Amino acid sequence: MTIFIRTVAGGLGAAVALVASAGPAVASTVSATTGGATAVVGQLVLEPTARGYQGTLPITVTNHSAQPVSHLLITEPVAGSWRGTLSNEFCMVVVPKQYVRTFDCMVSLGAGQSRTYTARFEVLTHTRPYAMSARGGQVAVQVGHDAPVTTSATFRTLFRSTDGSRQGRRPYRQDRTTEAAIATGEARLVQQADGTFAGWLPVTARYDSDAANHFLDVAATLPAGVDIVDMDPPDMPVFSTGFLVPGGAFTEGEERIFRVLLTAPAGTAPGLLGTGTFAVSTYYEGGAAPEGDPSDNTVTFPIRVGA
Repeated sequence: MTIFIRTVAGGLGAAVALVASAGPAVASTVSATTGGATAVVGQLVLEPTARGYQGTLPITVTNHSAQPVSHLLITEPVAGSWRGTLSNEFCMVVVPKQYVRTFDCMVSLGAGQSRTYTARFEVLTHTRPYAMSARGGQVAVQVGHDAPVTTSATFRTLFRSTDGSRQGRRPYRQDRTTEAAIATGEARLVQQADGTFAGWLPVTARYDSDAANHFLDVAATLPAGVDIVDMDPPDMPVFSTGFLVPGGAFTEGEERIFRVLLTAPAGTAPGLLGTGTFAVSTYYEGGAAPEGDPSDNTVTFPIRVGA
């Protein structure tokens, strides 16, 4: 499928016209109009990989106006799937939502110029032995900084099967709730050369959903004097109140094993110091996403000092 969009600036706003072709037929073009821009959008084809599906969407914009084309607006077809553009245009969320997002990419296309922008997408779900399809992705262009965009064109998204087939497509339905889980071992802190106590605590985090996520966030509750000071493998900073699971966004069914370094001050009495608690939540677009089964989101572990 190929989609042609024409935007016209001026007057009371921007008008957008589109013509879409079904299947392999060649789409009729929309004639250029002075004072507007034309965008040609292809089909997004997502290929199965070792980590979900990945693909790119070419968008060719031609400016027929005297004003520069300044904005390319792209709505992701699947929540959390946007991965920027190949040429790294500056893009920011213009409609923050908990699920599907729209990005405003700053572009500069002078009068008479044409350029192809390539948007990247990744869907972190199990690959399937059958093809799938999704609707909802949209593209719009804006001529000048002040002309409003009144509508946009929707593009189709195709997921190839694990054997490369495009036939027998089924609708792709993304999970709407997250399924995060956390587990730990026992924390054993041994005395260091300076008299303080330290020990690595193994942690396992798992994600059994394909709901959109940016990372897993762990809140920590520890006995007085006990701190979290390091992480292996190193990633974001850690604090006594918690940390982010290293590695960023999770794909469906992914499990990560890492460890955090706990310390206690010199003079701490040997034996069972107390218990710690880790509570994991899924972060996406400004806050915690809804959890489907919170029963395995919290783990309590003993903290022992000395050999």
